[in-house]
Amino acid sequence: MSEPSSRPNPKTDTVSVYVSEFQRRFVEFERGRQQEMRVMKHDFAARLFSDLVVFGNKRTYDGLLQGMLNEKEQQQLETDPRFTRAWRIFVDLCWLKKQVARAGLIVVAFVLLLAILGFLVWAFPHIAAPSRP
Repeated sequence: MSEPSSRPNPKTDTVSVYVSEFQRRFVEFERGRQQEMRVMKHDFAARLFSDLVVFGNKRTYDGLLQGMLNEKEQQQLETDPRFTRAWRIFVDLCWLKKQVARAGLIVVAFVLLLAILGFLVWAFPHIAAPSRP
């Protein structure tokens, strides 16, 4: 049996470095984007609508994320296959995180709706029937 080589693959290392750099910069980019929305007087509901509906598909979200790239990197996105591969991995990771958050919000909303419905079913007989002395 052959053992895997202990030498790292330089192509994989380059992609990993790019992805790590994108992840590091994403935190600052997202913080700036949220701050900009606050300055424009968007409340929590408007920001949530923007994230879930306006940027609700992957292509649009990719375009939004490309805003964190400088001009040289945008050109490199079209010419360098390793850079492009790293970018696609980064976008996929961000998209997955966003989809998990969206699914979590749906589950929480569903549970909250069921709790409210259960409370109303429980409370309705107490509210509708007048109390007898």
